[in-house]
Amino acid sequence: MIPASVAVIPARLGSSRLPRKPLHLLAGRPLLEWVWRRVAAAGVFEVIVVATDSEEVATVARSFGARVELTDPDHPSGTDRVAEVVQRPEYRGYPVIVNVQGDEPFVRTADLKAAARLVAGGAWEVGTVAAPIGSLDELRDPSTVKVVRSTDGGALYFSRAPIPFARDAEPVAEDLGSGLYLRHLGIYAYRREALLRWVALPEGDLERVERLEQLRPLSAGIRIGVDVVAPAEPGVDTPADAERAENRLLETLFPGIPSHV
Repeated sequence: MIPASVAVIPARLGSSRLPRKPLHLLAGRPLLEWVWRRVAAAGVFEVIVVATDSEEVATVARSFGARVELTDPDHPSGTDRVAEVVQRPEYRGYPVIVNVQGDEPFVRTADLKAAARLVAGGAWEVGTVAAPIGSLDELRDPSTVKVVRSTDGGALYFSRAPIPFARDAEPVAEDLGSGLYLRHLGIYAYRREALLRWVALPEGDLERVERLEQLRPLSAGIRIGVDVVAPAEPGVDTPADAERAENRLLETLFPGIPSHV
């Protein structure tokens, strides 16, 4: 367990690509429940909180045993929702805060620990994780967020573009597996002060262009450590993602039985 740590799972009901995403059923359970169960089973955090703008989501989350906080419906991001929760009196004693995306039903214990330890150890203001990119298609895909690290493991830049750009020849499989080409995974750990500074900053030009909120603190000089972890299952953003995730869950629950049966 990471001492004095709290995990917050933001769960906004509105979603353009997958309507009512937190409550979308996968193998008979809401997506949010699968995420919460994975985080709870990890045993990493002292407290786990679902932060939502929806009474309906709150009711469902409480029904499967989650601790819930209702938050301002006008927050522009999950980061702002997390910041609202941890400023409440009952959470002010937790210096390590981890934001676990509510659409990651396969989030792994090792990845949660890796991000939290970057911050708990005092070396970084924000910690996150990334995994080697598996293919050229993934490298070129703008929905795959790429990150480039410095020699000490700090984030230099996040982008939807294929970075680093190989000028002379496209990277081959050996290059992609080298740790140079990385896909950012949506787990963030923060020092309390860094999180509150992050949400107080205005939207920056780079964030506006790329539509990546992590560029806001990075541009402002907040140091983000990036640990490299094993390739991970993608999250759920679209109906196709949901179908893939449900099949994967059914394979896990009922091994050997075809998921379409």
